[in-house]
Amino acid sequence: MLFKLSMSGLKSKLQDYIVLLVGLIVSISTFYMFQTLASNKTFLESNSSIRDIVSVFKIGSFLLAVITFFYILYANSFLSALRQKEFGMYMMLGAKKHKVT
Repeated sequence: MLFKLSMSGLKSKLQDYIVLLVGLIVSISTFYMFQTLASNKTFLESNSSIRDIVSVFKIGSFLLAVITFFYILYANSFLSALRQKEFGMYMMLGAKKHKVT
């Protein structure tokens, strides 16, 4: 019974999970690509005509890290809120606390 409830809850929230997962993948991959460009010596040397390219990459890396960090916090709190509602429903239906968590 609890398994069926869990699966129906998962199916109903699947779109929310997919949107957050795709957003996390995009934000982390963007950060990784930016960090890869910032640490690539050949890329930096070929763009040496831009005077302050290293400082631009440092500032950009910091901003991307902050944005990614806050997005991860938001996604975590959003998923926790979804799960709390689901856990509350299970508890109201009579599930024991040790079976829900």
